[in-house]
Amino acid sequence: MRKMVLLGLAILLCAANALAAPEGKPTRVMVRAVSRDAKILGTHVGGARITIRDLATGKTLAEGVQEGGSGDTDRIMVEPRRRGAAVYDTPGAAGFLATVALERPTVVEISAEGPLGHPQATQRATKTLLLVPGEDILGDGVVLEIHGFILQFVDPAADVHVKTGDPIPVRATMTMT
Repeated sequence: MRKMVLLGLAILLCAANALAAPEGKPTRVMVRAVSRDAKILGTHVGGARITIRDLATGKTLAEGVQEGGSGDTDRIMVEPRRRGAAVYDTPGAAGFLATVALERPTVVEISAEGPLGHPQATQRATKTLLLVPGEDILGDGVVLEIHGFILQFVDPAADVHVKTGDPIPVRATMTMT
């Protein structure tokens, strides 16, 4: 009788596992690409392409474009920072909120490429971390720092023809990415 009960329990457990959704537990991850010693890469510079990959399998778990504003200038660049205080999580601030379904703790690589609106200045940053099913990473989130500058030529215009040997006055603007 005891063997029959154990066999019955084993069958029920197998059936329950077969019916369980293999999709995993939803886990939200906020990712923000920021410029080195400056603000968030917002829509005004084309944002940043964010990708979250399972490091073991290479499978893309989430991807999209960070959109929104560049953040609160005073909070990011003027005010002293306190440990644990939000710096980038302000109303309208750019970010990419991903929801990934995790079946188990998973080591991921999160990457950001930007600014997308200025291909000549595009840089890439990555970070590797462990995501735990159901343990959301919100607020400032995972912050990826992009190094570099956006250089835009003002003069001469792209369609201006210049003779060889003539001096060429050059004007450009340079901003942090």
